[in-house]
Amino acid sequence: MNKLIHLLRLGISYEIMHDIILSYPPFQYTIEPTNACNLACTFCPQSNPAHVSIRPKGYLKPGNFLQFLNKVKEVQPGNRNLNLTLDGEPFVNPHFLELVKIAIENKFFPIFGTNGVLLNKEKANELIAIGPFRASIDFASDEIIFETIRGKKGDFGVVRENLLNLMILAKSNSNIHIDIHDITSFSGADPALSLARMRQLFPQKLPSRIRFYSRKFHNFCGHLNYERSKFKYRLCPYPWTQMAVTYSGDCVACCRDTAARSVFGNVFQSSLMTIWNNEAYQQFRQNLLLQCPDLNAACKECDLPRSGHESRWNPIYVAHSLLGR
Repeated sequence: MNKLIHLLRLGISYEIMHDIILSYPPFQYTIEPTNACNLACTFCPQSNPAHVSIRPKGYLKPGNFLQFLNKVKEVQPGNRNLNLTLDGEPFVNPHFLELVKIAIENKFFPIFGTNGVLLNKEKANELIAIGPFRASIDFASDEIIFETIRGKKGDFGVVRENLLNLMILAKSNSNIHIDIHDITSFSGADPALSLARMRQLFPQKLPSRIRFYSRKFHNFCGHLNYERSKFKYRLCPYPWTQMAVTYSGDCVACCRDTAARSVFGNVFQSSLMTIWNNEAYQQFRQNLLLQCPDLNAACKECDLPRSGHESRWNPIYVAHSLLGR
């Protein structure tokens, strides 16, 4: 399906018709390499000691991944980007580089989030030899803050060294796309000032494929002591735009449903369109249309439906976000 046609049909169903049965396949796909992680960041559900008991730890197998990709190709999606992150750290999966290779061989563009600790020179060289990718990596402007909320003693230096290595490689290799997110604001620091300070830790002349952002934190699992805002209700776009899948094949509500609170079926056992339009998915969409997100297990504590003041709802931001995926 042509990308623009796909987006047009999506926009009509989501914004105008408010369909609960969709005539098009998901626009964006997320599949989880693993729910295991080498860190327990303060701002992440992984920091909850009970988090490991919610879902058994496991790893996406290359054979299952290929099965999933074949099903995605069957529905002829307009978008070939593929997000290889949900819960956990991708590089903890011993087969992660093989998963990236399989994605590229099947003409998908792999995107993944990583804490950067395991992305050393050896892994980086293996990764860029496979093909193009986009990595989203968190960092900070302050070593003490970073190692308090993100990693452990010494991780600030490890991640900075790994980032510098990637930047050097990116100057001569167009396969490398990196989004670096400043997480210092979680400690209460001014986001703009902190981002500027973090940027100074790296070379000033870098390829445009390396971008810097300030991380916006969300309470998607109720793991943060954030009071739910009273801002205007906004219809969450995820059930109309993306399909998120755990390492075991369970289709969950969205990329924020790391605890798999709402499961609609298993992609290793059913076709994608069967799951995409089954009764559970329809009811999930209907609850959001009725402005009753609390009826959906995955939405009860999420802050997105009441985030109407955020720039994410700006039409220009929405268009740029979708066209860039």
